[in-house]
Formats: sequence, structure tokens, C-alpha cells
Amino acid sequence: MKLKLLFALFFYAHVTLAQIAAPPVPETWENDLWFSNQWMHFSTVNYMFNVDCLPDLAISQVLDFSSSTFVNSSRLTISYNGNNQVSESINELWNSDNAVWENDRRSTQAYDGNNLTEIIHYLWIDNNWQLDYRIVNSYDGNNLPQESLIENRDLNTATWIRVSKQEFTYNAIPLLEIVLASLWDAVNDVWVNDGRSTFVYDANNLLNTKTFEDWENNTWVNDNQEAYTFDNNDFLIEALVSEWNTSTMVYDLDRRETYTNNAQGYYTELLRENYLLGTWVNSTRDRRVYPICYTLGIENVLAEDFSVYPIPAQNVLHIKSNTQHSEAIIMDLNGRIVQQEKLTNTLQTIDISQLNSGVYILKLSNGNQVITKKIIKK
Repeated sequence: MKLKLLFALFFYAHVTLAQIAAPPVPETWENDLWFSNQWMHFSTVNYMFNVDCLPDLAISQVLDFSSSTFVNSSRLTISYNGNNQVSESINELWNSDNAVWENDRRSTQAYDGNNLTEIIHYLWIDNNWQLDYRIVNSYDGNNLPQESLIENRDLNTATWIRVSKQEFTYNAIPLLEIVLASLWDAVNDVWVNDGRSTFVYDANNLLNTKTFEDWENNTWVNDNQEAYTFDNNDFLIEALVSEWNTSTMVYDLDRRETYTNNAQGYYTELLRENYLLGTWVNSTRDRRVYPICYTLGIENVLAEDFSVYPIPAQNVLHIKSNTQHSEAIIMDLNGRIVQQEKLTNTLQTIDISQLNSGVYILKLSNGNQVITKKIIKK
């Protein structure tokens, strides 16, 4: 018998409700269900990391209710290219009858520089990997994602068949503003609107709301809205979802996610609740522990004598501090180090022209402390 998790647990950990930067992959990821007015631990994923602090193996176990023990469920193996980009991932399912891992799914990734251009998915059928579907991404002149196209593989004609696509629009910063989803109408050979997400930001460029609309009868119709709350460190602490009520023409509370974060802004606990009869009721809970290599082994402190400008920056970043720091580390929002620079002066300029547009974390360290700041590359 093969055991499967009921939801996707693996690899790119994500904020379920939000189009917000995902936290890095944890070392341990535990999932609980609210059952009989108490939390019941029902699944665990343990990740292993390579010398570059990148996850290369993940094993999930689920609760066997009959024996009240945790048993193997899935295993994911991840390979990287010379640029520390994911090149292949293979998912296996545990066959408890034969006590062996068996192939289930596989994906391969292709890049153009730092841009992920294609993901091809395979299924393990009749002892062979067979093409299933692919995702083809295109980018604009600023290396911002412009379109993501999904195509299924037609085994009879050995061709790719269009299924759906997403198109991305940005504001001047640039931050994601609109995602337009379309479905392919093969009969009429045209793209048809399906859904639309609109993002609104506050004065600090933090996501305020995300509104979903459906395309019905040639017009956009409200579906639901997500509202986000951040703390003084710009860490996400709540995502609140409301569903559009067609009778009252207002958004009604439906569900929410509440986050508890560590000093790096990675959430250590995620509580999901549903709004029932005027009361918030527990649903599920995620608990995460991150590897030591993410923290770089030094304590995070606040600094009042520290400034970085301009933000957003295009080609260069100026770092000014009253304290001499020895190193600047720039990390993407998945925790991967993308640039390291030695610092020799209290006012120094570093070249960031090779970075893709987006949001990054800058860490300054002097061996005893680290100062962290969010930066935006145009």
C-alpha cells in the first residue's frame, strides 16, 4: 500500500493565502489538526541540507491512526546545477507492503541566467517517466515574470496542448499589481478570461489587500479578498480572508492565518482558523524549525546608526554606518545568499546591477552582531 499526504508538503514552503514571499525551507515542519478540542499532530516533514544550506532531501511521515505511530509517506530528492538552482526533483511514495520507495513524480527545471524559464513534470507509469505537463515562463526587459503558460502533453500526437496562463502586471516600483488568469478555448482558438487578482500596497510598499475576481457573463465579479497585517519589523502576522456575499454586496469574514515569527522574520508557527457563527474556530497548525545555517550563527540586533540608500535601487547600493562592519550579505526571500561583499569603510557602495528585480534581505555583520534590512532592486 502507498501512503500519500492529503496536501502538498514539499519543497518550496509557501504562505497559503498570500502572494507574499515564501519563508525558507524549514529543517522540521510539523502539522497539527484541531480535533476534539485539542491539537493532534498528524504529519512531519524532515529536510536535509547540503553544504550550501540548500535542501536536497525531504522525508514526510504521517500518523497511522490504527497504530498511533508515524509511518513513511513521501520522499523528495532535489538536485542543483552549478548556480545552486534546482535542476531536478523526484518525489517517491512509500510502499508499506514491500517496504520500499517507489517513483511517483519528477520535474526538471531550465533557466536563462537567473530566470526560471521552464518546468517539465513527469509521471512514473509502467516503469518509465512519461511527460505530463509543463510550465513555460517568460520575462520582460527588467527580468520580471511576464507570463506563465501551462501546457499538457498529448501522448497521441506527442505535442504540447495549451491549458491556461497567467499574465503579470507591475507598478512603478516595481511590485506585482495584477495577475490575469486565462483558459485556452481550443474550439475557438482563443484565450478566455478566468480570474483576476489585484494587489494594493501601503505607504511602506507592504501588501495591504489582494482581491480576487471571477470572469462571469463577460464581466468581472467579486470572489474574495485577503487583507494583511505586518508588525513593526515588516513581518507578516495575519492574513484575513473574506468572501463576497452576493446578497448583501459586502465581504463576509471566512478564515484567517496568524503567524508567529522568529528574529529573521521566518514564521515558526502558522495558525489557521475558520469563522463560524461569529466565532474563530481552530482548523490546522504548522510548526517550523529552521536550520542554523540560515541565521549565519550571529545574533540579530537593531541599529539606529545604520542607513541604506537608495531604496529602491537600480545598479548600486550605498551603505552608511557609524560602526565598522566586515561583510554585507544579500539574500533572496527563500534564504539563498545571492551576493557577498567585504566592507572596508563606514560609507561604501556595492554593485547590485547583476541582481534580478525584486525584494531582498541585506545583512551586515562584524562577527558579533548582524543588522538586517529589506531592500528593493529595480
